[in-house]
Amino acid sequence: MILVGLRRETSTLANRGRGVYDDHIVVLNGGDGLRTARVFPACTEPGAQYSQRAAPKGTGRVDARYNDVIYKHAEGFDMNGDGIKEVGRLRAGTYFFGEKPKGHLKARAFQATRTQTAERDTDGDGRFNAIDPNRIDPTTVGTTMYIHRGGTQASGNTWSAGCQTIPNDVYPRFLASMGQMSSFHYVLVDGY
Repeated sequence: MILVGLRRETSTLANRGRGVYDDHIVVLNGGDGLRTARVFPACTEPGAQYSQRAAPKGTGRVDARYNDVIYKHAEGFDMNGDGIKEVGRLRAGTYFFGEKPKGHLKARAFQATRTQTAERDTDGDGRFNAIDPNRIDPTTVGTTMYIHRGGTQASGNTWSAGCQTIPNDVYPRFLASMGQMSSFHYVLVDGY
């Protein structure tokens, strides 16, 4: 079994910073042993609701570009030394995942078995691209970008701080497509 993530570039500021299910995760040759391809909506980028730039500071925001974001809490690391934690996303590539002990958010979830590489939005524009200085983060993320359930499609919140999330209303079908398989390769592709 192999999972393929197909990422469509989307700003972290989209949907008031709550993320968008505009990506897909494909389960190839799932747990039933048949040669199948099952496609699920997904989010592979963080929402700005987890950006320190959206945190209230005095009478405004740390960064005015984040005024419409509904802030939750800050995730990430300060990669460029400006005192602000930058949100990150899993860099395109191939990763090996296994079942996460005790799951995540009260459901079955999956975690990389080796250190992942992240990209950080160091300039705060909501995008991950070459103009972000020091954007490649090969060490600080560890194995913390999981594959897990997110909010429902109707809720408009992906619950992604950099993890690969599948809407809660289709997550049971996603898990069923995997069967009892507890480890797999995950190939993440940018720009489909």
